[in-house]
Amino acid sequence: VLKVSGIDGPVPLLSMGDGMGRLLQLVLSALRAGDGFLLVDEIENGLHFSVQERVWDVLFVLSGRYGMQVFATTHSSDCVRAFSNASRRHQKLDGKLLHMDRLEANGEAVVSVMSEGALSDLIDASVEVR
Repeated sequence: VLKVSGIDGPVPLLSMGDGMGRLLQLVLSALRAGDGFLLVDEIENGLHFSVQERVWDVLFVLSGRYGMQVFATTHSSDCVRAFSNASRRHQKLDGKLLHMDRLEANGEAVVSVMSEGALSDLIDASVEVR
């Protein structure tokens, strides 16, 4: 159950929708990660695009406070944009995007590392980065 501002009495978590459950799961997992790593597959699942930036803000704050590194996968351009915006606000934490691809010629895996500045420039230029 949750305590919600402006509502008397407890509110069942399940009545708040899947996104609230997903957010709680992410925060509790982040707290358990401590000084280690938080690995999240398809971080955007269950989260409406309009809250993803705030979720990244929470993860940046928890990462800074508890010293963990967050590795998250996504196929969502909205999620990448939300990450970029949050990363700009939390520049002390050095957020980076790793883009993985496979070369057609020989099938070799290639990883491109984009700093916040480069990522922001690509997003502003409407270049697909996911």
